[in-house]
Amino acid sequence: MLIGTDPARATQMLDHLIAYLRATLSASRSGSHTLREEFERLRDYLEIMAIRMGRRLVFRLDLPEELAGEPVPALLLQPLVENSIRHGLEPRVDGGEVCVRARSETGRLLLEVADTGVGCAPGAALAPAGDGRGFGLAQLRERLSSLYGDRFAIDFETPPTGGTRVTIRFPLQATMP
Repeated sequence: MLIGTDPARATQMLDHLIAYLRATLSASRSGSHTLREEFERLRDYLEIMAIRMGRRLVFRLDLPEELAGEPVPALLLQPLVENSIRHGLEPRVDGGEVCVRARSETGRLLLEVADTGVGCAPGAALAPAGDGRGFGLAQLRERLSSLYGDRFAIDFETPPTGGTRVTIRFPLQATMP
């Protein structure tokens, strides 16, 4: 549709889509990549979604330079960002913001995906994946468990201001397969 109405935006979207597909194909062949690469993939995805949603989507990516080379499982945060948009922002007429942050704390990497969307129903983040809902979260837990055993944590919360925040914690400089 954009090709006929806004060729410049269509070209921009296509460029992000190509970069995203090329990188995700490459990432699917490896077990890990750097946090910088993870954030680059998220930027491509969010740029595509921003073109699709227009002013309804605002996003921020906060990656301190000292953490950019940290190895992480490939496409680790993708399901969380997708959930933020699909379940948090798309249901809101005015959309909202997605913020992805990385920081370190006492030898652990903290990765946070927060949105200003409709929020998460109580227990929804813990729902089984059997009906197709929660599949990405179940996969995320399984991947982290196989890599870190009991040395990881995933916290879900609905802040008082609304939306949803998911925080993942695991050891810095972990050995990745």
